[in-house]
Amino acid sequence: MKSTIILFALIAMVFPSNAQELSDSQFSIDNYETFAFVGFEEYLKEHPDARTNAERIEAAIVQELKLKGIQLSDKPELLLNIAVSVVEKVQTRETTIHDMHYMGQRNYHWQVEEVPVGTYREGSLIIDFIDTAANELVH
Repeated sequence: MKSTIILFALIAMVFPSNAQELSDSQFSIDNYETFAFVGFEEYLKEHPDARTNAERIEAAIVQELKLKGIQLSDKPELLLNIAVSVVEKVQTRETTIHDMHYMGQRNYHWQVEEVPVGTYREGSLIIDFIDTAANELVH
């Protein structure tokens, strides 16, 4: 549930209700009537357990674009290339004086250090928009 909420928030940032100028070009999502996806297949070959999440991402994008009047099509004006990057990171905490244990006679050394307490995964979702008529990335 939490990941779904985060996904929809991320999509809301990508597809805001009013068109924004992303650069000095005249790109606006409202200039397109149809779209399609460039396949996830290469990524899914390496990560078969990610298929459900890929389908959720695509379904959320389809839903948001349909609200803007842009339909999924076999002959799209706009292609969406989706990239996912996930990195595993180590969570740490800093030791305090309360972590100091008795170290024996003549050994009074103690120092602050980072102690690993677990791991987590952090990811990014990148969506590239490709104008099929011009065959170039729009921004």
